[in-house]
Amino acid sequence: MNRTIIFITHDLDEALRIGDRIMIMKDGSVVQIGTPEEILTQPENDYVERFVEDVDRSKVFTAENVMIRPESVNLEKDGPRVALQRMKEAGISSIYVTKRNKELVGIVHASDVSELIKQNINSLESIIVTDVPIVEKDTPLNELMDQLSMSTVPLVVRSDKKLQGIIVRSAVLGALSGSEVDFNGFSTPSGNR
Repeated sequence: MNRTIIFITHDLDEALRIGDRIMIMKDGSVVQIGTPEEILTQPENDYVERFVEDVDRSKVFTAENVMIRPESVNLEKDGPRVALQRMKEAGISSIYVTKRNKELVGIVHASDVSELIKQNINSLESIIVTDVPIVEKDTPLNELMDQLSMSTVPLVVRSDKKLQGIIVRSAVLGALSGSEVDFNGFSTPSGNR
């Protein structure tokens, strides 16, 4: 619509759900202005912190807010040995496979990659699992919970067929508990970036 709309409410959950920018006031003075995520994760003072403490974060935070950088290999240039080495370095048991343009192809698991190396096969193509759980970046966390609990691999955040990030349980739990998550998937208390 290309219009600025100002909506005044005392319902913080509603403001966080529909607002692009939120202004919190106390006694006629502006206390904090920010995005919903900034208001929740970086409260300006104790007043704002108390104001947001009972907010259902699972309805405010989205897949994009908690996604982390995935480890990946390029199908067109990387083989089983590179894939296994990257998994060892990252301490993971599976890795995503993309094409040169970051288009997601699928995922491979360490045990299958090891088998290819034993057989002296230099391509990952035969073991790629293409059925990976995919979510949109604007999906609220409360809509991801069932899918996340049922999946044996992280959820993939994809945009235009390109691998954007992954969602791991620890990142979701960190966001819901009021902690922030770094790109290794480890939570840190809010404000300690």
